[in-house]
Amino acid sequence: MSIPLHSRLLSCVGIVAILIVFLMSGCTRNSLPQFRIIYESAQDAPFDDPDFKEYPQKYMELYTKNMDGSDIKRITHNSLWEHQADVSPDGEKIVCSIHYSPGRVTETDPGWEIAVMDIDGLNITGLTDNDYLDFGAHWNHDGTKIVYVSDSAHRSSLDIKNSGLPQYDIYVMNADGSGKTQLTFSNPGDVNADPSFSFSEPSKILYIHSEELSGNFDLYMMDADGSEKTLVFRHTDEILAINDPMFSPDGTRIIFEGKIREDNHKNPIYNLFSINVDGSNLQRITKDDGESDIMPKYSPDGKKICYFTYRWKNGDHTTRIRIANPDGSDETVISEFPWEEHPGWVPNRKESVHSVKQWYSVQEDLSQIK
Repeated sequence: MSIPLHSRLLSCVGIVAILIVFLMSGCTRNSLPQFRIIYESAQDAPFDDPDFKEYPQKYMELYTKNMDGSDIKRITHNSLWEHQADVSPDGEKIVCSIHYSPGRVTETDPGWEIAVMDIDGLNITGLTDNDYLDFGAHWNHDGTKIVYVSDSAHRSSLDIKNSGLPQYDIYVMNADGSGKTQLTFSNPGDVNADPSFSFSEPSKILYIHSEELSGNFDLYMMDADGSEKTLVFRHTDEILAINDPMFSPDGTRIIFEGKIREDNHKNPIYNLFSINVDGSNLQRITKDDGESDIMPKYSPDGKKICYFTYRWKNGDHTTRIRIANPDGSDETVISEFPWEEHPGWVPNRKESVHSVKQWYSVQEDLSQIK
């Protein structure tokens, strides 16, 4: 059925008006979108202070910077360790793992909890509160749910000291910490970890799984309610373990870090890979140059990835943040300080997310006017 001419003219007038406002706001297709990088660093620590040398982790703070490394802004100012920060889709909130008494702790320490804060670092609010590990939180696509890892064996520090077996599982909760629900059910010695949501509905969750303390992690996918658990990609002789999988924004690809070997000091070396969501078409993104490439994330528009590199040297290490195209080309180091890590994405301006959606909405409307 054809659309009357006067209706088409009115639609055109409305769309042109939207475009004028859109362009006057400084937003063009070439300039959109603008994102910032959130990361953790000890760049403002008192390096000569004996306390820093003894307990460096409590000097880690959250920062943001532009994609070119400019305009660094500090978010947190405390003696806590806010780790693996993830920004909500609307750019208003940060969820993270938090340790209230950091010293030299590991990522499996039972002191880890999940907390949220405003994007400016204020109003830190705990979502979990117990004596066992809660860790590795990520938002879902609309900011209403959070997925995370918890020690379902509820091991305390004493239990770990007495060699209690790990038993890590995937949980989901509402954004305010209510409605905690267990999605996987492991046996002692099994690990389910590194969960992340898809960017679209119906929601899917990626996670990794290993059994009997093997450390040979395979990649799995399940529905957001824990049903339909499916093996996506099994570790191989070339990729010994899969870690930190993330969906692309369009839901067609999965990016992850794969353990390819250990160095002469038994330190793991990781490279980045991507695959289709059905486990096919494996592509290598980074090469084995002696550094570990860790925790890759697609930008919200899918045009870039961020990650950090971990280089071991003389018993110590340096970490630096990099940005690249999804295929690994055009790689750029955006860290000047030797310990910057665990980057993630945040819109440069709150309105940029709405501008992107508005732009593509306008394009869709235009395509329907013949």
